[in-house]
Amino acid sequence: MRLVTVLKIVAAAALVVVVALIAASKALDSARYQAFLADQVRGASGLELSFSGPTKIKLGLWPQVSFTGLTVATKPGGPALLYVDRIEARVALLPLVFRIIQVEKLALYRPMLRLTPMQRPSGTPDIGHGGDKIPPTTLAVSEVRIEDGVLVWRDAGSTSDSSLSIARAVIQPESLAGGPLTIQAEGRKQGTDFKLTGMVGAVSNLISGKPYPVQVKGEVSGALVVASGHVAEPLLGKGVDFDIKAQGDEFADLLRRSGIIAADKIPTVIGRYKISAKLSDAGVTDLDAVLGRRDGALVSLKGAIKTWATLSGVDLLLVAEADSLAGLSHLMGVDLPNGGPLKLSARLNDMEDGWRLTGIKSSLGKSDFTGELALGRGPRPRLFGRLAAAVFVPGDLSLPQTRNGESTRASPQRVAIPVDDGRILSLEAIPLDWLKGFDLAISLTASRLQLGGAILADAAAEIGLTNGRFVIEAIQARMGEGSISGEIRLDATGRNPSVAVKLAGSGVDLATMGGEGALVGGRGDFAIDVKALGASPRSLAGSLDGSFFAAFSDLSLSRADRELIGQLLGKLDDGGQGGRKIPCAALRLVAKGGKISVERGLTVETGRTTIAGSGSVDLRTESMDLAFAAKGGAGLRLRGMLGAPSFIEDGPPVRLSAEAASCRMAAKSRR
Repeated sequence: MRLVTVLKIVAAAALVVVVALIAASKALDSARYQAFLADQVRGASGLELSFSGPTKIKLGLWPQVSFTGLTVATKPGGPALLYVDRIEARVALLPLVFRIIQVEKLALYRPMLRLTPMQRPSGTPDIGHGGDKIPPTTLAVSEVRIEDGVLVWRDAGSTSDSSLSIARAVIQPESLAGGPLTIQAEGRKQGTDFKLTGMVGAVSNLISGKPYPVQVKGEVSGALVVASGHVAEPLLGKGVDFDIKAQGDEFADLLRRSGIIAADKIPTVIGRYKISAKLSDAGVTDLDAVLGRRDGALVSLKGAIKTWATLSGVDLLLVAEADSLAGLSHLMGVDLPNGGPLKLSARLNDMEDGWRLTGIKSSLGKSDFTGELALGRGPRPRLFGRLAAAVFVPGDLSLPQTRNGESTRASPQRVAIPVDDGRILSLEAIPLDWLKGFDLAISLTASRLQLGGAILADAAAEIGLTNGRFVIEAIQARMGEGSISGEIRLDATGRNPSVAVKLAGSGVDLATMGGEGALVGGRGDFAIDVKALGASPRSLAGSLDGSFFAAFSDLSLSRADRELIGQLLGKLDDGGQGGRKIPCAALRLVAKGGKISVERGLTVETGRTTIAGSGSVDLRTESMDLAFAAKGGAGLRLRGMLGAPSFIEDGPPVRLSAEAASCRMAAKSRR
């Protein structure tokens, strides 16, 4: 529409030159002459023509006609469709003898053209048969030049104008008799230079109403765009039918130049792209695009877009591959936990102020997911939906780094007792900035949930994130024939984040632990209700409050002489070689301010004896002092730093408290 509108205005300007030269042999009255030109243009196109300066004719071997301040509008005094600061036309002298006006060069200086749909003229000027005023005349134009021009338009649904500047342009017909036009142009849009070359239909096609052919190629800072096809009604901008091909080095640059998406929402780097599509009044169809890079995210899109200018009516098949989630997070503008490799296929559609993925089939590391997700755009993105996994391995994911890519040091909530070495809990801040950049609401189910070596079945949870407050609630899972329920909350809004964990298990089967550690079998119950405050593992541990209880029966221990529990039983219960069976074990812990009390909190029945334990673990200093004694036998202590405790057998005697209950009574009392 816009290119042919330019040609229509150029044709009107050419008409002005023709009539001017026909009248050149007569005395020139500029006002009357301009009024005559205005009548001719009005009759030919329905447009109003006016001038702000005189019309001048310079005769010689190369006669010239010039106009100043030419304005074309839809009505007298209306806004200008075209304004040209100056027009100059150079005419060949010899053809005038044969009543042929051969314009060697028509130059438009500093034109401003506003593109708008226009009705096709109902008639055409007849300069070939002018009666007694104008002798029969033939027109031929060799070249039209434009310098320092501006095109202005307004996209559908927009309230503001868009524009581009044309530094220079040359339009040439196939021959003096007319025919298709060759176009060469250079300009700038939004600070980016471009070049345009190609061929369009003859000017006569605009007036005749025939489909107007267009075949052009554009180059914009690394991007190459080729368009070929036709426009059924060029003056109205209707009946567009183009084949489009585009490729370039950086898709993010193309998005920024197009203005489709706000610049602050576009990633800095996306990667190379190659696009082919059909563009028509119905939108973009047969779209086939590949963009990105494998070390970031390689994305393939196939389908249709109803309205390209606003990216609405999107219906695309999306296939994505990436070495990790980092590339996808970069494209979405959301700091997701990292993991990979990723393979994803889904149907992409737009929704009100956002995007929706349906029919998701994906794999991430050892995990796989199906379901649907939606991303709501805005100052605070919101990711929501539902996902179902046959297998989900959270251990494949890692937390994203802090925004500046560096870890920060966090201060403990309480002053720690000074220690020289041996501490294993880090002071490095846990990266939580990613929780503050978006909101989340996802229903997640997993037929098989793998947590380290533990295997849980039929797991489900509601995962939410609102203004930096993260929650995993409605947790449900099976562990063997037993079940687990609870919730986990993390508040990252304050200077010192807080975490609260409530989990309970009933009839859980330790055989599902996968053989990790010393415990390989057994059934029982547990309950965890703890909270902590801090930005690092050390500060969180140093502020721990709450309780922990566990009671298990028929425990099986692997040959684990190097594990503390194996060493303990080997020292206090005779016959510590090979596998072990423990009929009952109960543990009660109470934490306050980072200090865990085990006072009369540990009871183990081995079948031959009963072992009781008490003492404390100070997470503020990462030290422990626990005492163990076997009924009717020896006792020992476990002391030292958390990372390297040691048993002391030659210390003061350890005796069971008279108040110590049996293991089964302790377990029963907590249920």
